[in-house]
Amino acid sequence: MSKRTRAKTARWTAATAAATVLALTGTAAQAAAATPATPVSGTEAVIAVGNNRAQPMVGPDGTKAYVVVDGPASTVLVKAVDTRSDAVTGQVSVGTNQVFVSAALSPDGTRLYVANGQQFSVLDTASLTVLATVALPDQPRQTGWTPGAPSGVTVSPDGTSVYVVQNGPTAYRQNAPARVLAFSAGQRAFTGSVQLTAPMTGTAAIRPNGQDLYVGTSTGVQHVKAAAAPTLAGTVPGTATALDYNPVLTPDGTRLFAVGQQGQADLIDPATDTVVKHLALTPTNTSLSSPQISADGTRLYVAENDFTAGPSVLAFDTATGNAVPDETVSPDEDVLNGLAAGPDGHTLYVTGSIGTSGKLQVIAN
Repeated sequence: MSKRTRAKTARWTAATAAATVLALTGTAAQAAAATPATPVSGTEAVIAVGNNRAQPMVGPDGTKAYVVVDGPASTVLVKAVDTRSDAVTGQVSVGTNQVFVSAALSPDGTRLYVANGQQFSVLDTASLTVLATVALPDQPRQTGWTPGAPSGVTVSPDGTSVYVVQNGPTAYRQNAPARVLAFSAGQRAFTGSVQLTAPMTGTAAIRPNGQDLYVGTSTGVQHVKAAAAPTLAGTVPGTATALDYNPVLTPDGTRLFAVGQQGQADLIDPATDTVVKHLALTPTNTSLSSPQISADGTRLYVAENDFTAGPSVLAFDTATGNAVPDETVSPDEDVLNGLAAGPDGHTLYVTGSIGTSGKLQVIAN
């Protein structure tokens, strides 16, 4: 890949199973039995997967990637990719394209959850079939208001619960509070919800204890107590104006990076819900998204769309928050819209577009 900068480093070590799954799903996961000691590395390639946007996820053993893409005739497709042969091995539709789509993979890699507008689908990854499609519970709103779009999906470490983050209802130049929905994987039903104190939301991250969920919102990072009937614990002080829409946790759950859209981030101690450090990651004219933590917990990766210099995947030291320029990656895509860190500790899965074609790029970093 001519535009790629390779990192020459010996820091990569074998990760524990729990750390491995965190890098794949954005949640801490304790599924050691399902994860091999040495996960498979991806084979470098740029793979055509669909139209425009694409969101990547990688299975816990590294052999499969899953990409949510725009399909023909206004559909949303989930495609499976063999990461060793870089071949698309199957696809399934999850309904008519509702524009706002979020997805997450279970820690053991057996289930994939997709929120497509007001529909929520449960997929079996072995057969790549839809097991169930459930409508999001109606959102309390005034007459004439439109339900909010989903912005994030997160699976609990034990795989039993799924949390869907949903923006607040909207009317002309008006927004109501957002919410978090709890979904039982066993019952395949929504069990409860909690209203947030912000109208606009981003993604969410859950600690290894399975009890503390952090949601990025327009009024700060909000702490939700995760349960069948979730409750709101509060907002992390000092994050109200940062627009930290994308939180991600280190594998041990001791550090939370909340990444903003305009080049900044906050390093948060989730034990005390305090901001440890404000980080200026990039100039403010860049757009940051899809933060990931490496399997060994030492690197924060962020997808950057710099509309002057082009897209990059940036690396930061999680201990200091400092940039690691030697590990910056310049993908081949024109625009990036997704990123996953592989379980082997050195493969990155980047999605974006070249023209109107959606691509999955596998990069050995």
